[in-house]
Amino acid sequence: MAAFSEILHCKCAQFRDEGQFIDVRLQVDKEVFPVHRIVLAASSDYFYAMFTNGMKESNQEMIELKDKSITSNALKIILDSIYTEDLHVTEKNVFEVLAAAFHLQVTSVVQRCSEFLKKEFVQLRLDLQNYCLLCTVANRHGMKDLREAAESKMALTFKDICESEEFLSVIEPHQLVGLLSRDDLSAPSETFIFKSVMQWIKHKKEERMVVAAKVIGAVRLGLVDIRVVLEELNTEEMQRDPQIHKQVYEALVHNNMPSNLSKFTEERAKPRSTSQALIAVLPKLQMKYFDFQSKIWKNLPSTVPSIQAARCDSAISVGCNLFVTGPAPDHSFFFYRYDTKSNAWERKQISSNGYATVNNLCNLGDYIYAISSCLDQVPKRYNIAKRQWQSISKLRTNPYYQACNIGAIVHQSIFVLCGDTSHIKGRYRPAVLHCFDPAKNEWEERAKTCQPHFGSSLFEVNGKLFVAGGRCTLDPNRNYPAPVEVYSEETNTWSIVKQKHIPDNNLGAVEIEGRVYFIINKFPIDSGIRISPGELYPVPLDEWENLGKIEQCAVLCYFPLKREYTKTE
Repeated sequence: MAAFSEILHCKCAQFRDEGQFIDVRLQVDKEVFPVHRIVLAASSDYFYAMFTNGMKESNQEMIELKDKSITSNALKIILDSIYTEDLHVTEKNVFEVLAAAFHLQVTSVVQRCSEFLKKEFVQLRLDLQNYCLLCTVANRHGMKDLREAAESKMALTFKDICESEEFLSVIEPHQLVGLLSRDDLSAPSETFIFKSVMQWIKHKKEERMVVAAKVIGAVRLGLVDIRVVLEELNTEEMQRDPQIHKQVYEALVHNNMPSNLSKFTEERAKPRSTSQALIAVLPKLQMKYFDFQSKIWKNLPSTVPSIQAARCDSAISVGCNLFVTGPAPDHSFFFYRYDTKSNAWERKQISSNGYATVNNLCNLGDYIYAISSCLDQVPKRYNIAKRQWQSISKLRTNPYYQACNIGAIVHQSIFVLCGDTSHIKGRYRPAVLHCFDPAKNEWEERAKTCQPHFGSSLFEVNGKLFVAGGRCTLDPNRNYPAPVEVYSEETNTWSIVKQKHIPDNNLGAVEIEGRVYFIINKFPIDSGIRISPGELYPVPLDEWENLGKIEQCAVLCYFPLKREYTKTE
């Protein structure tokens, strides 16, 4: 099929060069380009609409293109690309070609211009002037990938450019807000970022006070030294703006009464990081993180203390805190908390009477919910702000049920999947979904899965509930992997998710919503691989074999680490 396409392109180019089958001519200024209607219609939505919607140009032999964005030089390059699939652009003409291709809706040329700009301007010569230019072009032509590439690169160099004269003079308010809103903004501290913003505002104060509240609103004030906030914003001039007045008030409240429930805490006290690091917590051993660039597990620095638990059962991160459950050597059960600010572990006892494994930790609102795999244990929830435990309603189930790994939050409800350990001649029953409503402190039984599930993981993707990993049997001599299933709240039913693009593997890879996940140590990991609609071939997985090379005793979760902990050497 590919060979036929190449032959067709070659023939069409030959016909154009030789003037054969020409049925329309395009004119820009005084230059005329002989072409074929069918080739134009196949390559451009603009010409397709022109030739099929009864417009007067559909019957004309000569069509004059009068739009100012189309030059004869740009049109020649676009037509050459349509006929030959080669795009000859340079740093000087790429913006001219892009503008014409966007107007004519030649998607292939727009995409190639985007790739050229990302390589030549973003990777090789991105400065503030080029950044502002690329942002303007990207916004004008709806090129989200180009804007993302430019913003991402500029965010990494923010610390180096934010005090320059060019930064203070050139960058526009909406461009600065775009950078400040990024989680990967590189700076020594949020206080440093805030001071840079105030410098920018003061550089053209009369002009920029109009947008000051919006720009300051993109700074994570909950992480800024409150004394600096008051010094800069608690002035008569600043307090005249009601939005700035509100921001100072919220920062003061957060500084004195931090709460996970507040919107301010969620949005403006979340630590920045290059990305949410995938970490492995190991009992009495150094924690590790997975380097997605080199695809290997690496030890965190020795300055990060290890947890002193006899075993790690589950982990979850909330803000800059990491929570882990596990028993101490004397068998009493503890809830461990690691705080990145203090760089220390602390522990709080959950139970002193041999509490069973807690393999379900879920964060909803101001609470962490802890549910044991042994369902005769009373589940509890932990108030993060008050640091207090309290029991919640017990899940009333068949005594043979055991909870699968990892609960999931969907639409403000907690879901837990329970496997049925009873069997008839080795045949096990499907698992049963249960839903907890925190507002009512009640459990509700939902639908049974299509197949049995043991050791499977429940998680949310795009607002839907999925179960993946694990096995269909508890028989150690029978290796029957459990299927991936998706739950429909509308119909209260489960259905099996076909794995069309995942080859047979022992890496724990599954396909969900056009994404590739790996279930490692019963934890779902988004690989970042995306499967295009209509893809016919399986996803290559070879480079991911190291992801599963982590100790079985480790519990995994995502956690915002300090940048220096994960620097690639």
